Amino acid sequence: MKFKVQKLPQAQKEFSALEKSQKDAVQSDYDLIENAGLEFVKRRFLRDGLFEIKTNDVRSLFKYEENKIILVALIYQKKTKKAPEQLIKLALKRLKGAEL
Repeated sequence: MKFKVQKLPQAQKEFSALEKSQKDAVQSDYDLIENAGLEFVKRRFLRDGLFEIKTNDVRSLFKYEENKIILVALIYQKKTKKAPEQLIKLALKRLKGAEL
């Protein structure tokens, strides 16, 4: 399924802070989602409707509405095997006030 990818303002700032090679890789995954579909990128379910896109050493936490939109709440550089609990909570908090 194809989706429109949008970033919350906080996620846009996090995206802007990435190195150019990281930005290019993440944007490539977002473009792939929009042009081919979500099933063509590495992703996994975390909890409470929150998912993670895995792009090399960068993770994008998001929620989505079926056949419509992916709303990226948080972008961070991976440093551990497991998604840090505080980042999951922060992403859920950011998404709580956002409209899908």
